[in-house]
Amino acid sequence: MGTDYKRKSSFSAVSLNRITAERFRVYSKTVSKSHSETIDTMIDFFEKTRISPRNEVMISFIRFQNYMIGRFDCIEELLRTMEREQLRPTHDMLKRLFDVTAPQKKRQPSLVDRVTLKMTKEEWDMEEGKVSFEKYHEVLKARSKDRRVFSKMLDNIITIEPTFGKPYLKVEMGAAELDRIKEELKENKI
Repeated sequence: MGTDYKRKSSFSAVSLNRITAERFRVYSKTVSKSHSETIDTMIDFFEKTRISPRNEVMISFIRFQNYMIGRFDCIEELLRTMEREQLRPTHDMLKRLFDVTAPQKKRQPSLVDRVTLKMTKEEWDMEEGKVSFEKYHEVLKARSKDRRVFSKMLDNIITIEPTFGKPYLKVEMGAAELDRIKEELKENKI
């Protein structure tokens, strides 16, 4: 620019309305470092683009642009509403329709006639909840071992009656004996 040497050498005052001057100061901070550079940039822009702020064509173009932006927002909202209310439900219905017609696994009937159903003796026993003789005796043995362990634990419990407060129970048993009982109970699980 040819105005650099003039800007350094002299300044001139311009009278502006107070409100306009405040607006310009705020705007000037966003454009450049000084007010002079901001005005130079603005003048260069208007000269290069050959735009006049009073040009009716430019003003009507800006109005048209704002109007079209509003219309595009409206069209976008209409498309989103149509997708949400019409296209997705239709898609879901068609998907369910085609999923239903796909071959499905045969389901067992919920009511079974025991007369027509052929089962082996073991299956009938399992159906009625019967247990084999061997399994029954294993359960009895495990139960008797658990009873012995539990009775040992009960023998080790004593009642303490303090001078003040409520009486409480105390288990007199060593840590090794407690570990042994835990291991014994783990082994007897069926």
